[in-house]
Amino acid sequence: MPPRPIRPLAALLTALALSAAAAPAQAASDPLLPEQWALNTPAATGAPEAWTQSRGDGVLVAILDSGVQFDHPDLASKLWSNPGEVAGNGVDDDRNGHVDDVHGANIISPGASASDDEGHGTHVAGIVAAQAGNGAGGSGIAPGARIMSVKVLDANRVGNSSLLARGVRYAVDEGARILNISLNGDATSPDLDDALRYADDKGATVVTSAGNNSRDLDLRPSYPASSPLPGVLSVTATERSGGLLPVANRGLNAVDIAAPGGSILSTALGSRYELRAGTSMAAPFVAGSLALLAAARPDLPQSALRDALLASAPRSGLLAGMLRSGGLNVGAAMHRVLPGALWRNAPAAGSATAAATESVKVLSKARVRSGRASTVRWRGSGGGRVATWRVLLDGRRVGTVTKGSRSLLRKRVSRTGRHRWKVVGLDATGAKLVSAARTFRVVGKG
Repeated sequence: MPPRPIRPLAALLTALALSAAAAPAQAASDPLLPEQWALNTPAATGAPEAWTQSRGDGVLVAILDSGVQFDHPDLASKLWSNPGEVAGNGVDDDRNGHVDDVHGANIISPGASASDDEGHGTHVAGIVAAQAGNGAGGSGIAPGARIMSVKVLDANRVGNSSLLARGVRYAVDEGARILNISLNGDATSPDLDDALRYADDKGATVVTSAGNNSRDLDLRPSYPASSPLPGVLSVTATERSGGLLPVANRGLNAVDIAAPGGSILSTALGSRYELRAGTSMAAPFVAGSLALLAAARPDLPQSALRDALLASAPRSGLLAGMLRSGGLNVGAAMHRVLPGALWRNAPAAGSATAAATESVKVLSKARVRSGRASTVRWRGSGGGRVATWRVLLDGRRVGTVTKGSRSLLRKRVSRTGRHRWKVVGLDATGAKLVSAARTFRVVGKG
């Protein structure tokens, strides 16, 4: 079966463009934040409440789109960097099949930069993780998250299902457990279905736009939004009033959640800022919300974070009968994953104030042979508030070590390729104090 065409059916309504230099001076450290209604209106996404606990620090979100402007002032510090790759040497240093994939991969033109040449991906990336508090532009919903650019659309916003499938596999293999896909097509293909299943099997969440056809996806599907896999979340778009955006797709069974998608201000090519609208803008609010939850509770699997997000989505009368749950409320979801005493009346986890007295260094060998054990060691220091260390391998919890016990853990790993240890220090209430990660590669037996 030939690859199916796929493209962003949303985010084509550019209503305003502002340069960073032209932004009006305001008291807020992010001068355009007052214009970001989805973030500064508490009922729109619940972000202000969630920010009291988490900014998404360190959580990786893959943006499968037209690329990302790497030197945008609100995105440059947010980029994921491949520790095994040397920039610009034309060599596949980490032997993952992609040359010079320093901040992500160009699936359209292998070996070329994964930077943006259209603008769609840059706008989506800013919604997730634009830097907060830097005196420029606005903020992302998860300003502490990291962004991986996976370029699956060309300069005309055109791609196909096979390119998208390869992009999904790349993102998952390189450690992303939250993938944003603001793209749609009228049909799926076996390779795309297999890639989505691969992501689901690895414990990842694929957040997808529902599409902008003003149609019911229960009757006329759109892909990958209509995938039945539990790890695929379909997101439709709302206006500032809370009602469905007129062009946004719906579906009582096929669409999972709604998020703001009307007049969304975010980063744009040329180090600028612009308004766009559509379900392409709604999906990254959900992807970023998952990053907030993942940073607050790194021990929970993605399935638990998805459940919290869907269970806390209020069923507004304006959205009744149009989708499975309701409108995004990540603040309410945060209360679900941090119930009772776990909720902190202190600076958000991962903030400079909260983490200043604690630090941890993680060590492991850079390479191990397939079938042999990888050993992770860590050294914590600081204020001594860590009571428990939780150890995760590729995003899955594999061990818990109490303070005073030997600070190491071994795990046999057979799958070749890149893997990632993460060690999280928790206080006596289970609140996250500090974390650090280390990547390693499993090579063949020969």
